[in-house]
Amino acid sequence: MRSALALRTSIVTAVAAGMLLAPAAGAAFAATSQAPNSTVAAAGDNSRYEGQPVYIGEGLVAVLRNKAEGPEAWIRAVGTDWKPGDEYMTRVLSLLNRKQTTATVNGHRLELLSATTANPVLKVTHGATSKSYPLPKGEAVPTTSCVSDVKKVQVGAGMTADLTMSPKGPKAVMHDADPASDWSKTLDRAHPEGSDDYYLRIVNPSGAKPVFEWKTQGGVGVPVGKTSFPALPKGCKLDYKVVEEGSQAPAPKPSTTATTPAATPAAPKAQTAGQTKVVPQGPVAAGAELPVETVGDSDDTATMAAGAGLLAIFAALGATLLRRRRNHG
Repeated sequence: MRSALALRTSIVTAVAAGMLLAPAAGAAFAATSQAPNSTVAAAGDNSRYEGQPVYIGEGLVAVLRNKAEGPEAWIRAVGTDWKPGDEYMTRVLSLLNRKQTTATVNGHRLELLSATTANPVLKVTHGATSKSYPLPKGEAVPTTSCVSDVKKVQVGAGMTADLTMSPKGPKAVMHDADPASDWSKTLDRAHPEGSDDYYLRIVNPSGAKPVFEWKTQGGVGVPVGKTSFPALPKGCKLDYKVVEEGSQAPAPKPSTTATTPAATPAAPKAQTAGQTKVVPQGPVAAGAELPVETVGDSDDTATMAAGAGLLAIFAALGATLLRRRRNHG
């Protein structure tokens, strides 16, 4: 009896717990069942990438857009049997927009022209044939950006230069024409010279009209390519003072010829202490010519005095002898 009573009590408790938990479990199941549907809906929303598809050849389609993101050309692989109305949301090979205006895909040279205007155009070049595809009309970039349109220049040796002008000055960005290469080099006002391998430089980088020069093909008689940079947008000014090359006179170079200073009289030397000045006396003072030994012997005064004394002694002795002889006679 006690076992049956305990079993019935457990069953009643489980039923009551199930009734209490049923609403929460139902809500959790409903949320779980709705989550995959919302995920599928988000994944199927391709409005961000939808646009006007145009077949450009070699199994490629360019999806042209010009909305809030600006002008875009999505290059997709669709196959050679694609026709208008077929699915085009396939594998992306490249994207052209205002930041990246050029690309090369399957031998097609792609350029997004007038990207900052309201009427951009996609230009496709394949071999000697070029064709243009206008994008939907959009909004032009405000001129307050003060960055000019990109000017494309083919400089040879598989390189392309993108020239722009901004308040900071001219800028030339070189790219490799090979889409598999990520090589690039930038020239600007601070670094206007290119590498030693190719002649690439910005002439007059701080001037009002800088010029880009290049020469990538060697040989005698091959001219140097030249082209000007785009002009600044209207109403924009440079951030630096314009200095034309050659406007400042070069600093004078130091002369290589030695200059001999004018001769100046030497200052008299101070006489050393103890030097005795000799004053001419006797015949020298009167201008008489004396032997060199007498003129230059200024230190023999004592010897001359001693000689005179001896002469006087001999004279006195001679006089004494003479008087004695007279007395004897």
